[in-house]
Amino acid sequence: MKKILLIIAVSSWFFGCQKDDTSNPIVQQSYSDFIKNTEWVGTLDGTGFQYPPPCSLKFNSDNTFTMYSIFVFFPNGEQKIQDSIVGNIISLDSLPDGRTRINTDIITSYNGTTTKTIYITNRNELKGISSDESKVTFQLSLFPEKDITSVHGTWRGKAGTATDHFTYAYPDLSTVIFQDNVDPNVTYYTRGGQPVLLAAPNVSLQSIYQQKGARIYFGGCNETRGTGDITIIPYFGVLLPTGDKMMVHSLDFYARLPNYINTNEPYGPNGVTPVILRD
Repeated sequence: MKKILLIIAVSSWFFGCQKDDTSNPIVQQSYSDFIKNTEWVGTLDGTGFQYPPPCSLKFNSDNTFTMYSIFVFFPNGEQKIQDSIVGNIISLDSLPDGRTRINTDIITSYNGTTTKTIYITNRNELKGISSDESKVTFQLSLFPEKDITSVHGTWRGKAGTATDHFTYAYPDLSTVIFQDNVDPNVTYYTRGGQPVLLAAPNVSLQSIYQQKGARIYFGGCNETRGTGDITIIPYFGVLLPTGDKMMVHSLDFYARLPNYINTNEPYGPNGVTPVILRD
């Protein structure tokens, strides 16, 4: 499993008081101070993908930011997959409508669309806008550090209804159990309430995972390939600020995720970012 640098989102406020004023009014930080070391979560533009992929953005302590997802590029016609990219803050200013504007120059999609501007609204919503201002290239929400919780516990896709062609959406991850009380942290898997076992030795299948702030690097389990093998599928997850939902994504050939080829939607609704739920 890839080792990713540990990044923890940090947000702070400064408090001050005026002379002879006992009310201790809050003095707001400037935006340049506020955004440093904060983490934002949401999705990239879904053009060219089966659904909008999950994404996390971390503003660094200098004039840069790092975006995390599964990025696909084609330099010189050859596919290149990256788990992160770095952008520069060229300038930052406040607009009359209260938004903050960040000028940058970053490409997040293989189609070459360049994000030139980032807008932050009410200090909790962030949008990337293409250079021709015709497209939202990513859309994220602030994830305060105090709200980031461990993924320890049981997670699965939503239960299907009478009209769905699945018992649970995203079967690789239905059900996956994260355990952070062991070293290293591992996931286990169950199907129909029974543990997924290795044929030899006859023990529960497990896979190491890593949580980095709101980002989760872990494995799903495909036990239905028809070859007799159990395949661990690499997944990238991003927690939502509520802490009980996780957006998930994989480019693995055997990942059981929505695909427009499967018109009966056996793995979950097409065109919608997959989300698993905490029990």
